Amino acid sequence: MPTRLIIAGGFLGAGKTTLLLRAARLLTEQGYRVGLVTNDQGEDLVDTATANQAEIPVTEVAGGCFCCRFPDLLKALQRLAEVAQPDIVLAEPVGSCTDLVATILRPLAQFHPDQFQVAPLTILHDASRNIASFPPNVHYLYEQQLSEAELIVLTKTDLLSESAEAETAAALATRYPQARILSISARTGQGLTEWLAVMLGQASRNPAALMIDYARYAEAEAVLGWLNAKGIVRADRPFSATAWMEQLFQTLGQTLSDQHAPIAHVKLLITTPTSALKASVTQSGSAPTWDLGPDDTQTDQLEFTLNARVNIEPPTLEQAVVQTIERIKPQPDSRYYFTHFECFSPLPPEPTHRLQ
Repeated sequence: MPTRLIIAGGFLGAGKTTLLLRAARLLTEQGYRVGLVTNDQGEDLVDTATANQAEIPVTEVAGGCFCCRFPDLLKALQRLAEVAQPDIVLAEPVGSCTDLVATILRPLAQFHPDQFQVAPLTILHDASRNIASFPPNVHYLYEQQLSEAELIVLTKTDLLSESAEAETAAALATRYPQARILSISARTGQGLTEWLAVMLGQASRNPAALMIDYARYAEAEAVLGWLNAKGIVRADRPFSATAWMEQLFQTLGQTLSDQHAPIAHVKLLITTPTSALKASVTQSGSAPTWDLGPDDTQTDQLEFTLNARVNIEPPTLEQAVVQTIERIKPQPDSRYYFTHFECFSPLPPEPTHRLQ
């Protein structure tokens, strides 16, 4: 029996991880065996660590998009098959990735038709997001993502009024007539059952591939500084883990604002001996959204995983993060250590396959 593969793409911060983790929990409750594949240009993803915290079988494709790491995607699916034997795999491409039909869906259908039954391609759209501050090529990338969707999922509808939700859905239906429009709040669960019914009951119709300008696509990715870091903070006296996280978001956000560097996504997961906290910011000036926590945990040590995607040169982003960690030390004599640190701009995409 082929594995049902559900691919949910969309721009950075659209809510892919929140949706897929909630979907995984619901499907597990319904008796399905479920696995998750995360994806990133680098290593040490908050998403992977969060799935591990939720005890969801997960594997990670690092070092490039699924399209550029297609053999690695197949290996990741095989690892899940060996470990969890999933009925359903939820896969989350990098938030700066597009052209998924030609580079992922069609190769799977042509080369592995007996292994995988691919659900209709879902692309998430966050109606509360404003990308006006990003360069024109980022707008082009955003447009291309929605243009190849079989389903466009309007996310974070709990933040919208009913009239704003209806207006946005109508505008999407007019602009992208090839796609069905659904509304979901992953936080409340509204719309989740309807989306899963489509994902489980229908197959991708193998739609037309995009006519995409790969030079513009590459330039859109290249304007983003991409930072993944892990580290440890130790203090001689207990401090608030939640307050430390809030200070990180506030201090880093202000530093980036002073640099006129719009945030695409900043995610932070911390673990202490007794708890796990996770929050994210999806645009400059916004307050953190909490997926785990906040709580009143007091600790003298925490481990953190930080992922930041920002429209800024990597060296400047690196400096901003290091200075932020130094500034928010819980006490003057506190210590912190980075156990992993990488900061770069993505290389131009070079798909393994591109089938028209």
